Amino acid sequence: MQSRNTIHVAGADGELGASIARGLLEMKNLHPNLYNISIHAGIHHKTIKTSNMLTERNDVSIVEVDPINQSELVVDSLKKASKLLLLVDPLSGEVTRKDALAFAKGYINAAKEAGVEHIVFPTPFAKLIVPCSPPLTPTDETDKNGDMECISPYRDQFESIELLLRENFQPSQVTILRYPGVLNQHFLYFARYISEESKIPLIDNPHVIFECCDVSDVVRAICHILYSPVQRHGGKEYKITGPHLLTNNEISAKASLALGREIRTDFLPIKQLRQAFLDVTHDKEEVAYLLDLWGLQGQIGAARKVQVTRDLEMITGGTGMGLRKFFEKNRSTFSTDI
Repeated sequence: MQSRNTIHVAGADGELGASIARGLLEMKNLHPNLYNISIHAGIHHKTIKTSNMLTERNDVSIVEVDPINQSELVVDSLKKASKLLLLVDPLSGEVTRKDALAFAKGYINAAKEAGVEHIVFPTPFAKLIVPCSPPLTPTDETDKNGDMECISPYRDQFESIELLLRENFQPSQVTILRYPGVLNQHFLYFARYISEESKIPLIDNPHVIFECCDVSDVVRAICHILYSPVQRHGGKEYKITGPHLLTNNEISAKASLALGREIRTDFLPIKQLRQAFLDVTHDKEEVAYLLDLWGLQGQIGAARKVQVTRDLEMITGGTGMGLRKFFEKNRSTFSTDI
């Protein structure tokens, strides 16, 4: 970072992007040698939500960008950036299945034109072992003619983004960070369900083995990569996982121990799981994204490699948060009193 000293966080509209920007600022405050590195948070447009999450941080510059319709402005915003975090976050409310690939493509083209040195791309989708893709997880979404929506699932679009990065940049310029096991995040959506029913809704496959990681660990890994020299992580592909693989019984056992009451698993067909999400959020795009993640976890079985890695420890020097600790930390969220 000799000629450029800015990290640009794309997709900072949502909670994940804002958490990464805050994490970068916290690391900067802890390490004086990082004082000259600027942090830019790229958002689609300013809202009360983004203002509350970001504008109170004096050392984070908010940059309004539209990579789909105004790519030239994105180029200008990236000319001082040495590193780009290409965050495509459907949970932010700013990215949908119709424009996720276009959003990423706009940023990729702008980064190439601006001469960005290092692109970090986080993806929640694990690499498939088999060459063919599994079928789209059924979501029971139909258009007015009764046909299934002909929109590529998020998983396919994230794979296309990876391909675009490899086509446009040297391997040493790109870092892929996979985090396929964000069960903790899903359980927060079902906090009321778990509190009232003392059951954890899971996809109806009692034999599936789950990877499990916490979003805070993903944020920590991303921040370490962005502050590290390009040579340390460029050209590498990581997979962030928690310390253990978990069966359905182990999930319920850890939740029961942490919450101090019996918590059982509730196996739901995909349509019922979709309705459970819709009961929490009415955003169909958000639900489609979450179901894509559940589909990978529960539908394709041996088509993906389920494993525990030590990548988080290698990147950050620390281990990840286990599921029991997560429930203990968020005990009030899953309390029967809410």
